[in-house]
Amino acid sequence: MPLYEPGAHIDVHVPGIGARQYSLVRPYLADEPYVIAVQMVPDGRGGSRWIHEHLHVGATVEIGAPRNHFALQPGPRTLLIAGGIGLTPLICMADACERAGRAYDLVVCSRTEANVVYFAELLAPRSHGQVQFVLDGGDPSRGLDIPSLLRAQPPGTRVYCCGPPGLMAAVRAAGAEIGGLSLHFEAFGAGPSSPAPAPDDAPFTVACAQSGLTVEIAPGETILDRLLAAGLDADHSCREGYCGTCVTRWLSGAPIHRDTCLSEVERSRYVAVCTARAEAHSTLVLDL
Repeated sequence: MPLYEPGAHIDVHVPGIGARQYSLVRPYLADEPYVIAVQMVPDGRGGSRWIHEHLHVGATVEIGAPRNHFALQPGPRTLLIAGGIGLTPLICMADACERAGRAYDLVVCSRTEANVVYFAELLAPRSHGQVQFVLDGGDPSRGLDIPSLLRAQPPGTRVYCCGPPGLMAAVRAAGAEIGGLSLHFEAFGAGPSSPAPAPDDAPFTVACAQSGLTVEIAPGETILDRLLAAGLDADHSCREGYCGTCVTRWLSGAPIHRDTCLSEVERSRYVAVCTARAEAHSTLVLDL
């Protein structure tokens, strides 16, 4: 099986439904299987339900090679903040830190113990880090004090956060205000299906350098939809900017990024065409 680093995920190709992204829970070991955790979402888009109802010991399923938009970077200290099923990639990071003798803390936010995946395993003693549980019982007033937590971190700490949009937004805001920390985020699921139009949602042009295709993108349309409608076979999956399947190199123009899968460095070279836009009446040139 292909190598991967902590923070990686795979696509699971669900028959009749499409690809779904799941984080790899264990650090890579050549003699160990890939491990994912799939939360059952009864009113979701059908992927988790199919997995829970159809996969069993001995079943075969198609997956994609590991990809990583949330890689664990070297640093003096690592703080991992997890919410809900967003814990899965951070378990892998914590285990990797433990194996490497690297200082870390893992903070797990959930309603109750019963809602924490791998809860019993996380209680085991650790030599180089600790696990803290913040169980609010559904009461936000009893939740994690994010500003206090971040202020307590030494300068240069790398902070990794994965969980619901509200948790990530709060960590992002507090981190920006405090400063001195390196922040990394990954959305474990889709955001709102119909986000409100933004002020920069204006018409623009996309030119494809390889194919010679040019399409006009109107307000309310996505680059991906227009490319597909024009006959270009563009890879895609989530359509909401978190899986990274549609990420494409851009060559010139002024893109407006609305994804959660690319880092600021990556955005200088790539766009997620399912959510990205460009400045009004400009031309964005893609390497397609």
